[in-house]
This record gives sequence, structure tokens and C-alpha cells, in this order.
Amino acid sequence: MIGKPAGLLLLLVVLAGCGGGESAVETTTTAAATSSTVTGDPVVPVEVAPCDLLTAEEVEAATGLTVEEVRDEPPISCAFDLGTEAGVRIEVIIEDGAGRLGGAANLLREYLLLADAGEAQLIADVGERAVCCPFRAIAVDAGGGKYFAVAVGGGYNELAEPFEVLVSLARSVLDRL
Repeated sequence: MIGKPAGLLLLLVVLAGCGGGESAVETTTTAAATSSTVTGDPVVPVEVAPCDLLTAEEVEAATGLTVEEVRDEPPISCAFDLGTEAGVRIEVIIEDGAGRLGGAANLLREYLLLADAGEAQLIADVGERAVCCPFRAIAVDAGGGKYFAVAVGGGYNELAEPFEVLVSLARSVLDRL
């Protein structure tokens, strides 16, 4: 059974993933999400802008789809829109240290709970620690207190099972941190 904070986070991610143009990131700060550590290391804000962590070419190569628009969605995400026909977008979400519910550190924290419950998969060869693919997202501990996530938002016309895409894109992000 999922606890109330995890359930709320999962509901927000699912609702955002099913919507039209909304971001898959909820930027509300809550007392429960302001912990300064996830896995023992202090959370360190990622200093690289989310849109600088992936290129449209990398997203196209990983997904096999054309990026029609790249949108900076401050303060913590970037969306690579794969068009209305595909009906999906790829989002890069960083941790800025503000304790946001939709920040990457909190996503990893919640996904680790899902992994403990057998509802998510630990990925051993991506960063220090990574969890994939609840709600078509991978949350990554990049090491040194830095966290990010890569997610598929939108409908299920394309990328319904994005494991390989998410792992590939997460490795590309790691190369830039």
C-alpha cells in the first residue's frame, strides 16, 4: 500500500502525464518535501539549466520521433514536445534544492519507496542510484547530492513502455552534469 505523501505525488505525476500541455512537474513546496537529504548526502542544486542537459537530437535518436518544440519550463524542467500526432513529450526535471514536491530528489525518494514495495525497478548502471519506470519516469541520484529525472508526459499513443528510452536519455544527462 502506498502512503499518503507517495500517493499524492504519484497522483500528481499521473494527472500531469495524462493532460494536454501541462507540465509533469508540480512545483508546490511542502514541509514533507523539504528534507535536505535523500540517500544521506545533502541535496545540491543542479547548476545546469534543464534544457542544457539533453539535445533535441538525443531525444530524437532515443525515441525515434521528431522533436517539434523545446520549451524551458522554469524553474526545474524542460519539455521536448514530440508533436500532436505522437501526443507525448520528454521532460528533464532537475533538483534545485527548494524541496519541491515535483523536484528530482523527492521523486527519487518516492520511487525508492515504490521499489521497496516491488512496484518499481532499481537500475544499477545509471548514476549512483536510479529507479525506473513508475509513471513512465526514471529518477536518478547522479552522486554528490545531485538529482534529476527524465519522464514521458502525455498520452499513450507512443512510448507506452519507455524503459530503454528513459535509461538512454538518463545516461546522456549524466554526461552533462
